[in-house]
Amino acid sequence: MSACAIIVSYRTGDALKACLAALMAADGLDQIVVADNGNEASAEAMLDAATQRDARLRVLRGQDNIGFAAACNLAARAAETEALAFINPDVILELDAIPRLLSVLASAAPAIVGGDLRDERGRSERGSRRDRLTLWRAFVSFAGLSRLGLRDFNRHTDPLPPVPVSVGAISGALFVIRSEDFARLGGFDEGYFLHVEDLDLCRRAEDASMRVLFAPGPHGRHLRSTSAANPRDIARYKARGMARYFRKFARGPLDR
Repeated sequence: MSACAIIVSYRTGDALKACLAALMAADGLDQIVVADNGNEASAEAMLDAATQRDARLRVLRGQDNIGFAAACNLAARAAETEALAFINPDVILELDAIPRLLSVLASAAPAIVGGDLRDERGRSERGSRRDRLTLWRAFVSFAGLSRLGLRDFNRHTDPLPPVPVSVGAISGALFVIRSEDFARLGGFDEGYFLHVEDLDLCRRAEDASMRVLFAPGPHGRHLRSTSAANPRDIARYKARGMARYFRKFARGPLDR
């Protein structure tokens, strides 16, 4: 199955260079599309130089910072492959991660398959596998009630399954999906600027009878917090994203 890596970068810094180097060395990628939503001149020069070394790489510019969801959709439309691999610009991918994820995808059509990213200590990333997000689970998480034994929507501390398993949602930091299925879902909802668009996509996939799977790895390392974006802006976008999600999907105040 042919695959295209989709990267959205906004002031990502040195992590982007490491991410791109890993992608260019990785197995199973026929195309790499980077949506440059706004980077410093040094990063732009690095990307331009990389396009000269690897014909698979295409950089999209001129759209300004249109947000993560819209830029993902823009890059996906430029892809010419059977599958799309969405990868955050601060993820350092294992060399064989894409073939392993595509193998799971090939056996589970139609589906979204989320990867298993780890932190610098090898721990599973928070958000890599989740239950469906509901009002109750969000309240438990944000109120800190999970420390009292109540179940929130994050399941990364559960025992790692030996085989791919169905989950309520996976992380947008690393996942694969068939191009035709992504198009059938309408891509990401561009009403989200940054954050929560992955939860929305998984919820719509579930409603469309598509499987949402978490594949145990590890498949790569997530550096995190590499962007120079204002943390207050990020928090605001996340809050707006949550509000949009619950306006679309909440089934009442007792939604569990």
